Amino acid sequence: MVVKAADEYRHDQPVIEGLWADTLWVSVVDREADIFGIIHFQLTNKGYARYESLFVIDGVQQQYGNKHPLVVESDQGPWTDGVLKYEVVKPLEEIRITFDWSRFAFDLTFKGRFPVFDYDDCVNGNPFHVSMEAGGHFEQAMHCTGDFEIRGGPCKGETRQLDSWSHRDHSWSARFSDEPEWVPTQQNITGHYWPSIQTADSHINVFGTPDPTARVGGFISDANGSRAILSCSCEWLMSDNGRDAVGFRYTIEMPDGETIHVRTGRKYGQVKLWLRGENDLENVFDCYEPFFDYEIEETGERGYGVSEYSVMPPWPKWLV
Repeated sequence: MVVKAADEYRHDQPVIEGLWADTLWVSVVDREADIFGIIHFQLTNKGYARYESLFVIDGVQQQYGNKHPLVVESDQGPWTDGVLKYEVVKPLEEIRITFDWSRFAFDLTFKGRFPVFDYDDCVNGNPFHVSMEAGGHFEQAMHCTGDFEIRGGPCKGETRQLDSWSHRDHSWSARFSDEPEWVPTQQNITGHYWPSIQTADSHINVFGTPDPTARVGGFISDANGSRAILSCSCEWLMSDNGRDAVGFRYTIEMPDGETIHVRTGRKYGQVKLWLRGENDLENVFDCYEPFFDYEIEETGERGYGVSEYSVMPPWPKWLV
């Protein structure tokens, strides 16, 4: 499949019931500046959008979230709540995200390191189609640059220059329209894993679950283009609370028989996305975003990025 320039923008809802949304996910991982974050937008067909700017600054979490009116009809942005803004500068190549808040602010440009990858091109089919009825999904390695201003805490008044590798995705689907379970229980069942790993010369991205029968997808990008992976398995090391990840080791199989092992190193902190359907108080999905160093065992190459994962069911269930 070919991702089109129009796929950068909001997609019309197909003939299905429930909540439909374009979701935009962008990482910031700058070890030199000691700034790590996830920026997330949920642009819905219900007349509103959700905005999240979730950061770890000098080891301290600082998190912003808001719900703001949005036109129902598909549009091309920019999308903003007056504080956080996402703008497509050059489709499939460059975006700009700005944020102006009391605790921190930034003006960041993200340029593609490699072309976008359409998950419909995965060897075994798009793994997201299980939960993304009539939707689509693409990803891209990015280069993040710009100013980051700290407006509170012991470093208040500092402006740091960011210059680091990053990652983004764009999904459009009805995946948060299902009715959650009636009785919430804390069971700590590991869900999906989704690392975005940046090295100097390549980018590795995988989506999978512990279920050996489920679809696994992903790709490796470098100067020669993108190659879809064949399969992947993940070894998890969790803390005693069953929720916080200590580390991961990924075994990636390529169609040509090559095997790649990637393990995490230092962890710099984490944030958690609060993913909701139409009920603002009900958490439907616990999605953790830890920031790690990585090493490719076969070559010794090192890099950094995000090892997203989920634990089910969500806990706490209610955001009160």
